[in-house]
Amino acid sequence: MPNGSGWAQLPRDGNMLTWPMVRMEGVAVKRHARASTPEVLRHPGKDDTMDTYTEPARQIPVVRDVDVVVVGGGPAGLAAAIAAARSGARTVLVERFGYLGGTATASLMACINGFRNQVEPDATQTVRGIAEELVLRLQESGGLGRSPYPQKAYPTLPGQMEYSYAIDTERFKHVALKMCVEAGVELFLHTWFADAIVEEGVLWGVIVENKSGRQVLRARTFVDASGDGDLAARAGAPFWQTAGDAAPRLTDALMYRIAFGENRPPAPYACDFGTHAVVWGPGVGAIDGVDAEALSRAEVQARLAVYDDLAAKQARDPALAGARIIETPPLLGIRQTRFIAGDYTLTAEDALEGRRFDDVVAISSCAIIHYYGYRRYLTHEGYDIPYRCLLPQGVEGLLVAGRCISSEQEPYESHRAMIPIMAIGQAAGAAAALAAEGGVPPRGLDVRALQDTLIAQGAELRRAPSAGGGG
Repeated sequence: MPNGSGWAQLPRDGNMLTWPMVRMEGVAVKRHARASTPEVLRHPGKDDTMDTYTEPARQIPVVRDVDVVVVGGGPAGLAAAIAAARSGARTVLVERFGYLGGTATASLMACINGFRNQVEPDATQTVRGIAEELVLRLQESGGLGRSPYPQKAYPTLPGQMEYSYAIDTERFKHVALKMCVEAGVELFLHTWFADAIVEEGVLWGVIVENKSGRQVLRARTFVDASGDGDLAARAGAPFWQTAGDAAPRLTDALMYRIAFGENRPPAPYACDFGTHAVVWGPGVGAIDGVDAEALSRAEVQARLAVYDDLAAKQARDPALAGARIIETPPLLGIRQTRFIAGDYTLTAEDALEGRRFDDVVAISSCAIIHYYGYRRYLTHEGYDIPYRCLLPQGVEGLLVAGRCISSEQEPYESHRAMIPIMAIGQAAGAAAALAAEGGVPPRGLDVRALQDTLIAQGAELRRAPSAGGGG
């Protein structure tokens, strides 16, 4: 810009497009003006026939080189990060929000389930470890409420956990963060996973985006705890999804929190905390949770319906007459998206028969919540989740944790509960740390050593006899 001219000039199709500059108290402000010619304004180099854009090559700074990177700070991811750090690994946890908890906090899914079977008189607790520690710390801080989750009520043994708890989501954020900090996990909050860096089938880095721009995190081993298998899919691992009505499943929905008026229901109401409760809100059908447009449409649909949903509840229950909505979460509750194809795929028979495996790393005993609305209670002490379900095909240096492990639809409806996925996350994190320490890929890990580590960390495992299935 010529000194003192008050004008800035930029080239446009061989001409100059000019913006007048207005100075206000020493600050230059651009004011758009019409071009001097009537031709349509065009972007330099734009081809109207093209529907893609080639991003120019650029250098991205490598900001960390660590042992383990965990993508996703939900229940599985925070358990993975804590387990890895406690195993001595330099660990980074990447989370898109400014807090941890994933579905438990960002979707207000305030009911945490899955410590044990729901069939009397089986009092066997099948998940311990980091999941149990977190819930006990919530209890100590007053962060648990009474859950309305359908279950057969029966007394548990002293020192045993109940099947289900309602959680104070703010306390959950605090306790989860404190446990990560105490373990030495480095947190990259407000940071989105963007892409995978794979060479010759080996994942060696991830590209993330945040307020600092694009960055690369390098590690020896990675854990995909995104819930949607984002990292594994970008790294080239095969996966499958339910499409439309091809495999019916339970609906997705928006939860919300209400404050009670002067009167309130006499019995516990939803996830009840005395003066307020988290309730199940408008359903949006079974949407494609990895399609941005589908997610946007569902969010709009649910949020426009939320006050009508409360009005309908008030019409059914006069005790809610004075209730009001005090919180809606930033995310819909999405039940399922991708299933990553692993070295072994968990089957319905595995879950229903209570199958055990030599390479067991976690156990689930949750009922199979069927998409037709009924629960298929397991009549045994739970089924094993083998380590091979955490190993994505076609990619080395990566483990998957949480709901996106290699599984058929029916067993998934059991082990997707938050407590089992924390057990899976703990297994993935411990495995990632051991692989990084030993300089071996996750597939080359000694599973017995991994099981020893998990047991030392308080996890519940049942080692199958050598004749058991797989390993």
